[in-house]
Amino acid sequence: MQETPMLFPVAPSEFWKQIKVVVSEVVDAKLATMQNGTPQSCIDMPEKTLLKATEVCEIFRVSKPTLYAWIRQDKLRSFKIRSRRYFSRADIELVIRQMQPPVNP
Repeated sequence: MQETPMLFPVAPSEFWKQIKVVVSEVVDAKLATMQNGTPQSCIDMPEKTLLKATEVCEIFRVSKPTLYAWIRQDKLRSFKIRSRRYFSRADIELVIRQMQPPVNP
């Protein structure tokens, strides 16, 4: 494979070594949080009692149509205040806990 010139003052082989180290650290950190039993979505959840639909979409990493389909299927509870739909933080945490596989000692 032919090396392509890069526009920064680091040799390509050194650059790729550094990239591998960074990726490895991120993966190890993710695995550590998953092994501790704390779901990543709980860590990312805002500290508010009521969450907007866009915040819930970010937590579950789904689109708004998927979120509204879950509401129709009674997977999530929501309530409307005027034209906006809100979700209870406690309900979202409950859904996350139900999605977690049981840990066998």
